[in-house]
Amino acid sequence: MIYTGYWGFQNIVQNSQLKAWRQNWEFEAPIAEINLTIFNNGGRDPDLYLISEYSEKGLQALTELTIWNKVDTNYDYLSTSISAYKQLIQELHVEDSSKYKKLFSENPIEFTKDSLYFTKSKADGSYIIAVLHITQKRLYTLEVFY
Repeated sequence: MIYTGYWGFQNIVQNSQLKAWRQNWEFEAPIAEINLTIFNNGGRDPDLYLISEYSEKGLQALTELTIWNKVDTNYDYLSTSISAYKQLIQELHVEDSSKYKKLFSENPIEFTKDSLYFTKSKADGSYIIAVLHITQKRLYTLEVFY
């Protein structure tokens, strides 16, 4: 099937991301209404930060997944993990560290104690942090690969 135009391209990108999450992290996310790529650095050691916005139906499907932990008492752990990711990205891209600092500042990972999250790592050090802000219907995903 050949897609044309902006929305066709966005569908291809989104389907590719859903497939990557399934393959890399065993994470079965539904299709989002809006995907915002904050950064996606390919190459040998790719890293990316995405914000996905969901409909009520999509949010329901996400919350039904059994992968989630409630932020609640893990608020500090999650904050520390996100800060470590931000620091890592700035260290991996020293020449552009101010650019990434600005991107994180303009696109903060927002969550409350009622939010859900999951983290998963691989033996090579690659990992994902996914944070689901339920009231905003937003999924924040931070990934790095080695």
